[in-house]
Amino acid sequence: MKNRDWIKINFVGKVKATDEVFDVTREEDARRHDIYDEKKKYGPVLVIVGAGTVIPVMKGVEKELLEMKIGENRSFDVSPADGAGPRKPELIKVVSTMTFTKKNISPFPGLVLQTDVGHCKVLAVSGGRVRVDYNHPLAGKELHYEVEIVEQVKTPHEKVQALLEYYGIPANVTLTGKKATVTLEDKSNSFIEKLLTETLKKWCDGVDEVEFKSKEKPKAAKTVEKK
Repeated sequence: MKNRDWIKINFVGKVKATDEVFDVTREEDARRHDIYDEKKKYGPVLVIVGAGTVIPVMKGVEKELLEMKIGENRSFDVSPADGAGPRKPELIKVVSTMTFTKKNISPFPGLVLQTDVGHCKVLAVSGGRVRVDYNHPLAGKELHYEVEIVEQVKTPHEKVQALLEYYGIPANVTLTGKKATVTLEDKSNSFIEKLLTETLKKWCDGVDEVEFKSKEKPKAAKTVEKK
């Protein structure tokens, strides 16, 4: 593959030292490793090679993808430097329990929360203070991946559709010249629209303008009163 290619991959990601599986794309792998989540949608995921965004894999995985072909399977290790990065002691903070109680949260060791600056994990609670870790859960760990490139997404129309599917956005897509018109089934979201537009204009050759529309709801039939 090469930079700017749009592909769909299946993968299994493990922590090499413990063989713990942290992410999979196939339902059968999730069940086999006892991490199945009924709320998760399984199936090949979209990767824009070289984008460094809209990608559920590490930099080290991208390096391998550049040397792979469609239909190829490959197993390899990813160092912390090419993975989630090293663990940083400065990302371990001590905060008051009041920070949690104001938000109606009872902190306990092991609790994982999503915050404005990313996720954090509670390490300890003692004496009115809470020690939390803002490091990525995989920081400092060598990883092992098993990756298969399932298919390549080639046409501009297919790329727009694949990106919408990645974000779980039901919509119809039409392409006129280099303008993509996206007719949304549900209410629009300005943040998602901005993200999609920037991604398509930068990484999708053949699209330089994106327009979003909301699907028109059918008008209610008028009732005629009988005389």
